[in-house]
Amino acid sequence: MHPRFIPAAAWLLAGYTRVVFATCRVRHLTPPPSLMGRGPVLLALWHQGIFAVPLLAAPNAKYPLVGLMSPSRDGQLTRAIAARYGIGAAVGSSSRRSVVGVRELVRLARSGHSLFLTPDGPRGPACVAKEGATALAKLTGLPLIPAAMVRAYPKLAFNSWDTFWLPLPFAKVYVAWGQPLPPNTSAAQLTAALNQLALLLEKPLPTR
Repeated sequence: MHPRFIPAAAWLLAGYTRVVFATCRVRHLTPPPSLMGRGPVLLALWHQGIFAVPLLAAPNAKYPLVGLMSPSRDGQLTRAIAARYGIGAAVGSSSRRSVVGVRELVRLARSGHSLFLTPDGPRGPACVAKEGATALAKLTGLPLIPAAMVRAYPKLAFNSWDTFWLPLPFAKVYVAWGQPLPPNTSAAQLTAALNQLALLLEKPLPTR
């Protein structure tokens, strides 16, 4: 996408997301951890469900959310949309530029911001955590909380590496929370914790 079109595209997509959030019915399969609202946290969620970040940020709204976002044109669009929800960005990627982004995240965490990462991003493999989120938790000392948009219907599922989910207006959206993970959590343990949330689908879903 040409940079001149990014503001217009962000305006249109942000408008669409506001329609979805205004009309969807959100159900929490597990409640947010009790420490939400008491201080900054580090949220970890799979890239597939990144659409739900504004929903997942809501219980900890007192501590503005910031994520690591790509310097690419797609990243510019993501940053423009996120800004409309008060979500900030530290610019970095899987390359050496990520060092700059991580330093900015650490600085922001120390100044009272919450953080989020998609530990299988930016290019997968899907639902397999890299070391970034667990390393960032150790650097910042923030509680590492697994979170997920477990289900959304009706929705569009894109033919992308992460099978990105885009809920449609009036969708039912189910989100789930794990308990804070200890500081010495490994990437494999974070993978297991996030994938465990998907097993909640095996239980009866709330109808109200």
